[in-house]
Amino acid sequence: MTGIENSPRGDGLDTDSDCPDFLLFTTEGCHLCDVAIQLISCVLDLSKVYIELVDIAVGDESDQLIDRYGERIPVLMHRASEKEIGWPFNSEQLTSWLKGC
Repeated sequence: MTGIENSPRGDGLDTDSDCPDFLLFTTEGCHLCDVAIQLISCVLDLSKVYIELVDIAVGDESDQLIDRYGERIPVLMHRASEKEIGWPFNSEQLTSWLKGC
């Protein structure tokens, strides 16, 4: 699986074989999240990675996700390393962050 897709469970914690490479913590109506998706799409080859959108306001873990990410969304997490980059970031910062993942 590649590209950017919504989390089927809303929490981004799927453990099947289609495990995402990245999680993007977002919420409905987040303009900055839309900007971040466009930026990420320019930096990453979406035909080679899978980014799962996780709405922090949906699901059983929403209270914890809102506490953790509510002031920082959009936040991109590299799933394997659990490293995060929170908004604001530009293409240079994102590229540098990706090299460290």
